[in-house]
Amino acid sequence: MKKLLLLFSFVNFFSIGYSQSNASDSSGSKWHPSVGINLEPVPVYNILGTDTSFVNSFSIAPYFSYRNDNGIGIMYSPKFVMGGATPGIYVHVITAGIEQYNKKIWDYVLDYSHYFFTGNTSIPYTPLNNEIYSSLTYKKSWIRPFIQAGVGFGKDTENVSSTSAYDIGATIGISHAFSWDKNNASYLISPSVTLNAGTNQYFSLLNITKYIGRSTKFTQIVKNSVAAAAATRSATANRRGRNTGGTTTTTTSSSIPAESFNLNNIGLGIESEIDLGSFSIRPTANVYLPVSSFAGIGVISYWQLSFEYNF
Repeated sequence: MKKLLLLFSFVNFFSIGYSQSNASDSSGSKWHPSVGINLEPVPVYNILGTDTSFVNSFSIAPYFSYRNDNGIGIMYSPKFVMGGATPGIYVHVITAGIEQYNKKIWDYVLDYSHYFFTGNTSIPYTPLNNEIYSSLTYKKSWIRPFIQAGVGFGKDTENVSSTSAYDIGATIGISHAFSWDKNNASYLISPSVTLNAGTNQYFSLLNITKYIGRSTKFTQIVKNSVAAAAATRSATANRRGRNTGGTTTTTTSSSIPAESFNLNNIGLGIESEIDLGSFSIRPTANVYLPVSSFAGIGVISYWQLSFEYNF
C-alpha cells in the first residue's frame, strides 16, 4: 500500500510539475473569485417496512472558489440532499490545489479534498473522507488523450476496531473539443471515451469513481460492501447514525480480493459549456458499460449541471 501511494504521488507531482514548467504565466499573481452551483444525483436509503433499497435523490451543491491565473486556489462547497429520511446538508467539502484549463498545450489538475460528513442518515456510509485527485490532458492534437488518477482514504469506523480504508482509481481516455462563437456567446461540446479501473472497495463520493457515488447500482460494484450489506439489513439497523462511527455489520465478497485493482467499465461521456461573458453553464452526461464481473450488471448513467459566475 505504501509503495503504491508513493508511486501515485510521484507520477502526479511529476506530471503537474512538468506541465507547470512548460506553461508559466507572469500574470499568476492575479486572483479571481467565482461562485456557482452543481446539480447532480446521489443515492439515498429507501426504507419500506423491513426492506431497504436505494434510490437516486437530488443533490444541490453551491460553491465558492478563489484562484489565481495559474489555477492555484481553494474551493468550499456544502452539499444538500433533497430526499431520503433527513433532507439537508450531508457533507461540507474543502478543496485546495491547482486547476489549469487555459493553456495551449496542457490542461492539468492536482487537488486535495477533505469531506466533512455531517452524519446525515439519508446517504450510505463511506469511510473515505480524504481525496487526492489529478488529471492531465494533451490539447495540441485533434484527438486529445488524457489520464486521471485519484486516491481516497480515511478510517473505517463501522468495524469494531477502527481500520485504515482506501480506494484507488484511474482513467485513461480520448476526447475532442468542438468549439465555436455565435451571438456574443462561446460554445463547446466535447465527447469522450474512457477506460476506468480501480480497487472499488467502498461507497464514496470520490471524483475518480463517480459511477459509484452517483448511482444506486453501487451495491453491485463495491467489494468491502458496507452499503451493499445495508441493503439487506432491517429498517431499525438502517436508521442508526451514518458517517459517525456507528456499529453495523460489514461483508466482503469471498470471491473478490478486497484490495485488487481491476478494470471496471468503458465510459461514454459528453461535456458541454456555454459562456456568456462572466457567466457559464456546463451540462455533463456519462454512460458506463461494464466490461468485467467487477463492474456489476447493466448500464450506469450519471449527469451533472453546473452554473458559474466569475468576478
